[in-house]
Amino acid sequence: MRRIAFAFALIGTILAVLGQYSLMNDWTLFWLFHTLGFVGYILIISAAAYFSLLFIHQLSREEKIRIRNKSF
Repeated sequence: MRRIAFAFALIGTILAVLGQYSLMNDWTLFWLFHTLGFVGYILIISAAAYFSLLFIHQLSREEKIRIRNKSF
């Protein structure tokens, strides 16, 4: 799943850059590339959310182990 999220982030970045480039250079199919840029932003946000949740899950797992091994 990490590979998929990383690929989404990479593809999303490429699409977002392409969308902005088409806007700045007044391409004839600007609306198409602008829409693809929006899809790119969604992919980037999705990948960031996945990695954030993965990080939070890892922290909670370490905390559970620490609490379990704590001696009273």
